[in-house]
Amino acid sequence: MAGFTFKFEGLSDVLQVFDELAREIGDKEARSKILVPATKKAMQPVLANAQQNAPVDTGGLRLSLQVEARRPNRRDRRSKYVSETDTVIAAVTTASGRKLKAMSEGKGLARAKKKLERMGVDSSRFMGVDSDARAIAQEFGSAHNGAKPYLRPALESNAMVVANDLGKTLAAQITKYKSRKFKK
Repeated sequence: MAGFTFKFEGLSDVLQVFDELAREIGDKEARSKILVPATKKAMQPVLANAQQNAPVDTGGLRLSLQVEARRPNRRDRRSKYVSETDTVIAAVTTASGRKLKAMSEGKGLARAKKKLERMGVDSSRFMGVDSDARAIAQEFGSAHNGAKPYLRPALESNAMVVANDLGKTLAAQITKYKSRKFKK
């Protein structure tokens, strides 16, 4: 029986390029400047739709909505929606307590009122945002009020747009990476 010998040349170079691409686009060490911003950008249609659908009393809820994209932490991984292999997660959420407080005093309050006016909301009743508890009560209801969902419909109606935008952004970044890496 004749023996065969195979010799692969350049395989280590190919593997090195794959490693560099992983570091540049989707690394788990949080050095990537591509995946998190791309995910945040892709979620903007969901944010816009949620802001449009959010009930308006003073406008504070609409104003407090934002997109957050980040590497999942240990707490995130306990969620049934986040797996161990997820590199980045993104959500439309309300601003942190510190940001809410900043929107409620001095120059922050004036900027918040101007932003509400640009959104087409009468800002005369807006006196700041104490807490984001209203977001949960609006989405899911409370003992006294029925649910008025605005987040889930925004996500469901934009799921394909988000996936397509993320795919296009990553494809463009990979193309840019290839052109930089393999210049002749």
